[in-house]
Amino acid sequence: MSEYESYIHYGRLVVLLQFILIPIYFYLLSFIFVGGVIWFLKTPDLVILSDFIVYGIGPLVMAVPFFFWTYGKKYQIGDAYETFGREVWRLPTTIKAFYGFNFLLGIIFLFPLLVPVVSLFGGYFIAVYLFGWRDEDKKISSQRKTRLLTLLYFPLPLLVVIGFYFGYDLFGTQSGIFSFFIQLIEYWTSQVDLLYTSALIIADSATIGGAIYLIYEGAQQVDREVEIPEFLITLISLVCFISLETLYLFFSDSFEGFLGWIHIVVVILGVLLLIIRYWKGLLTSRDTSIIGWLTLLIFQLVNFATGALETISRSSAIFIAFAIFLFLFWVAYQRAGKRY
Repeated sequence: MSEYESYIHYGRLVVLLQFILIPIYFYLLSFIFVGGVIWFLKTPDLVILSDFIVYGIGPLVMAVPFFFWTYGKKYQIGDAYETFGREVWRLPTTIKAFYGFNFLLGIIFLFPLLVPVVSLFGGYFIAVYLFGWRDEDKKISSQRKTRLLTLLYFPLPLLVVIGFYFGYDLFGTQSGIFSFFIQLIEYWTSQVDLLYTSALIIADSATIGGAIYLIYEGAQQVDREVEIPEFLITLISLVCFISLETLYLFFSDSFEGFLGWIHIVVVILGVLLLIIRYWKGLLTSRDTSIIGWLTLLIFQLVNFATGALETISRSSAIFIAFAIFLFLFWVAYQRAGKRY
């Protein structure tokens, strides 16, 4: 199977997983993360209605736009994954894993804040699915039946949004307007050090793998028949990650200084890799992968921030990596859209 065909199969597989994971994600969001009741429906007579909205209607309503968008654009999304991996971001697998981890954190902590707003437009996504996604069908979006369906559907997600933003009692500790936001921020700040350090260890492991990757890239410039052992490099990076993560989680008190020195050495290595790549012509201003390499280095440098800046800088680093991953996928999605 050629590299192009493998990326095509990869894209189709991810789209299939989206169909499966979208409803699972939103039900987990209701049962695990947004558990509790809507405070203005706490009375004994209405608590059943509250549970039905939180655990039944809510997940379905929030999943509707993403599910119908995925189904309606399944071929474009699949091609976007192929373009993303093959053209837009030519990076080693280990560095893609680093950005994927930060993207996952964004999905977990940012999507709960944004999804209810998107769900308000669920009626439009249903209407467009029913009446067509193609360019020649776009005029239908201004027709009466599309507007009518969107309007009729609107009260249902509006009820979920009101409950979500103004009423959910997240951990059963407090309720009221925006209590969800307050509790989510508190939970994030209590976990950000753990999450950032885990992402940092992935970055350090990816940099070590990137050094090996660079050696083979240099060899390819001399002999085109040299093949880069992607699997071996990924395996070495994985071993580095497991070893460092184990030391951090279970032996941090004993190896804190050791881990700190490893990080300093890896940061220096990352700077040297960036310079060598640019000098050898392996990294150019037109290559979108330069964004990935630079952000990886900046993410590592953030670790040296202390005091009041520590939480802010670490949070910003995680969400910047998330935003870059999302932006580059959007670029791939736009490129894939030109084929349809």
